[in-house]
Amino acid sequence: MAKKMNNDNGQNGAQIGFMDSIKTKLICVMLLVVIIPLVVAVIVSYNTSTSKALEDAQTAQEWQAKYIEAAFDETIVVNMNMIKSIASNPTVIQYAVGGAGIPYDAVQSTLYEYDQVLNDGQNTSVTDETGMQIARGTGDFVNVAEREYFQEAIKGNEYISNIIVSKTTGDRMITFAAPIKFNDKIIGIVHRNYNLSHLHELLAAQAENAFVVDRTGMVAAHSQYEIAEGVHDEVDVSTSEFYTSGLASGYYKNKSKFGTNYNAYVKEPKSGFVVVVAQNADLIMSAARKSATIVIIIGVILTVVAAAISFIMARSFTEPIKALNESFAALSDGRFKRIDGFDVRKDEFGAISKATNSVIDTLNGIVSNIKESARGVGSSSEELSDMANQISQTAEDVSNAVQEIASGATQQADEIQSASENVGRIGDAVANVQNSSDDLSNIAQKMKEASEISSNSLTSLQDSSAEMTAKIEDISRTIGATQDAVNNISEKVEGITSIATQTNLLSLNASIEAARAGEAGKGFAVVAEEIGKLAEDSKAMADDIKKEMESLLEQSKAAVQAAEDVKQGNNDQQIALGETLDAVNGMLSDIGSTVEGVQLISEGAETCDNSKNAVVDTMSALSAISEENAASSEETGASMEELSATVTTLAGAANSLKDIAEQLNEEMKFFKDI
Repeated sequence: MAKKMNNDNGQNGAQIGFMDSIKTKLICVMLLVVIIPLVVAVIVSYNTSTSKALEDAQTAQEWQAKYIEAAFDETIVVNMNMIKSIASNPTVIQYAVGGAGIPYDAVQSTLYEYDQVLNDGQNTSVTDETGMQIARGTGDFVNVAEREYFQEAIKGNEYISNIIVSKTTGDRMITFAAPIKFNDKIIGIVHRNYNLSHLHELLAAQAENAFVVDRTGMVAAHSQYEIAEGVHDEVDVSTSEFYTSGLASGYYKNKSKFGTNYNAYVKEPKSGFVVVVAQNADLIMSAARKSATIVIIIGVILTVVAAAISFIMARSFTEPIKALNESFAALSDGRFKRIDGFDVRKDEFGAISKATNSVIDTLNGIVSNIKESARGVGSSSEELSDMANQISQTAEDVSNAVQEIASGATQQADEIQSASENVGRIGDAVANVQNSSDDLSNIAQKMKEASEISSNSLTSLQDSSAEMTAKIEDISRTIGATQDAVNNISEKVEGITSIATQTNLLSLNASIEAARAGEAGKGFAVVAEEIGKLAEDSKAMADDIKKEMESLLEQSKAAVQAAEDVKQGNNDQQIALGETLDAVNGMLSDIGSTVEGVQLISEGAETCDNSKNAVVDTMSALSAISEENAASSEETGASMEELSATVTTLAGAANSLKDIAEQLNEEMKFFKDI
């Protein structure tokens, strides 16, 4: 039995690996519960922030592009309306037809007044049908027949030119042109320049990175720099999407050696020029990335806090379990070890700690009492055995003496006729009988006292046996309570198994949803797979705990059965003690009868001594008395034989009781004191 318990203790006391520890698994589960939602939240937050940043940037850029396009369109409308007004002015028409008495100063003054309305430093000019300027606000006349705007306007079209570089000033400009009609005949054109430096100023005032592209794909003006010879070369963007798309507006992303940009563009319908507002992707994403960085930092801090909390919580869960395991391991080795430091807790672990300590204290007290009782039973059984042996020896001596008395009485009856001559010796014989009777009385009295001591010892032993039966019942109830606690723990382990199963189902559903999501769900599928593995590990751990609980439950059942066996043996012992006690009490009655018989012998011996001078006269009566003494001696011998048999039985019972006490002491050696 001790060998089996040592083997069990070896299993219970085995070292648990770091990765197999409930503490490690609990910390990992709690960290995953925190980290997974946190990672998902960071990813969602980053994607949401970037998407929102892109949407906001697109909205702002499109609004800016439309606003700049509207301002540029307003400039075009103002210039076109002005030259159309000049082209329809009667003074200008009459002058272009051939003069008709209209002086040049009047025409020049008219053009000058128009130029002052816009006040942009540019001149309005009038040409004839050959392209030669015939009037202008200031400056010399030039021939513009080769210019595209003249060729288009002379055809009757209102026209806005692409980028033109002035041969005299080197300024970059565009020209507005409108035909002059007289009786539906085109007799010349009115044209006016617009310096693109003003467009640069307009763009710089409205946007950080915006530019306007003419119909050939050349950048007309840029918000960040002014295009001029020796300052910044012209840029050809005719391969860009905003130029090649053919759409009136749009938004797109492009990459270049300068980085990644998002571009919003709007085509001005009158000129065909494209207004583009660009913004660097890093600048757009900076706010989102900054927000995501803050979220990540907060997430890392929360993860550290969660790790600390997980460690504290896991430690608060596993330390009581560890202490409980050590206590049970010690109990399986026969040692009583209390759980210290957890009784003050108000939770279930505190209740378990209190209950376990109560069980250990109760078991320790019961085992101590059983050990003490066993030692007392052993000591009492040894004393009882010695007394029984002594009584048996004394009874044998008394029986021999009685047999000798019986033989002497018979011989006295046979030789009563010749007793006359031996009367002188009768006194001596009677004195000897009286002395023997006194000795026999003393021995019988000692036998009675020894029997009474044996009766008292057996009664005390019977009471101790009854108390031991009650203690064993307390042990059985305590082990039953432990069994109920193990059943409750098993139910909670079933709950853990159920949670692990549900977590596994959740992981399977997440894997299915990740598969539906395609490429976007691959990362989440990996997380779902890890959750599934964690759920399987949790279920395996719960199954291991359940097996340990079932083993502990079987041991509890075995302990209950052992307690019942001990109780049954104790009941049998009580029955045997009762029978022994009855036998001893009967022996006491027989010893009392023997004492009375010995007293009668003593009295008879005294009578013989007092009447020895009258023996001759009473020889007949003495013969009858001798016959009666012989019969009494025979009866006394028979009683002593019965007493000897009873004492022999008592000695056997005492030896059996001694064997039981030794066996009980040997079994109690398994339990050590605290």
